[in-house]
Amino acid sequence: MTDSSPSVPVLQIDDARKHYGELKAVDGVSLTVSGGIFGLLGANGAGKSTLLKAILDLVPLDGGQILVDGLDVRREGVAARRRIGYLPEELRLYDRLTGGELLDLVSGLKSDGAQDRSREREEHRMWMEFFDLWPKRHLLISEYSLGMRKKIGLATALLGSPPLVLLDEPLNGLDAESMRRLRLKIEEMAESGTTFVISSHVMSFVERVCHRMAILRRGRIVAQGTADDLRDLTGLGSEPFEDVFLSLAVDDGAATGLNH
Repeated sequence: MTDSSPSVPVLQIDDARKHYGELKAVDGVSLTVSGGIFGLLGANGAGKSTLLKAILDLVPLDGGQILVDGLDVRREGVAARRRIGYLPEELRLYDRLTGGELLDLVSGLKSDGAQDRSREREEHRMWMEFFDLWPKRHLLISEYSLGMRKKIGLATALLGSPPLVLLDEPLNGLDAESMRRLRLKIEEMAESGTTFVISSHVMSFVERVCHRMAILRRGRIVAQGTADDLRDLTGLGSEPFEDVFLSLAVDDGAATGLNH
């Protein structure tokens, strides 16, 4: 797997800061993601979800700048968000809509008004069939199981082939077969040019799919690179990647750096 390198990074974060009183949720984060699958990792409370929401301008920054495809998310928010697919960790859906109606709603929000309705319907069916939801398309979201809700959330994130997809804990609620199919689809889409930023606590998944990753601790990036880079940094070359992650994300004495 290789990263693509467009002239304008898909995602550019410069000195992003978000404080809640004395709490520095995001504390001077700078990051460039130019393609492929990028892992945004950290322990609970490290600032991952806050940073993902800031990319969508759902959480306004106190300082710094975030660009998506060269668009400033603060000044050009609507255009920037149309380029982003997003799955939040805490998934809140419109329970009084059916699965099919939810996809219609999201398509309308992402649309610039020039969508081909027949192609749109074909895409809806494709994603619902991929996630085994097509027979359930007329059921209300309130009738969906936890796994089905996660799948329809993933379908809305991937809908419209956005250049940037943010996935916050995408595996929660999925069975083993669904996890495998999702992994293969993410890898396929990344090879075709979609950029993914994934936050997950499933380290075996992260190590397998992510081309590069950054580890946050207390709102700061403490390490960045490939999985092999992080293994070399910690000296845990033969240990499970979970141990590598914990030594950087939790241990106060962990080394910092690795920005090549």
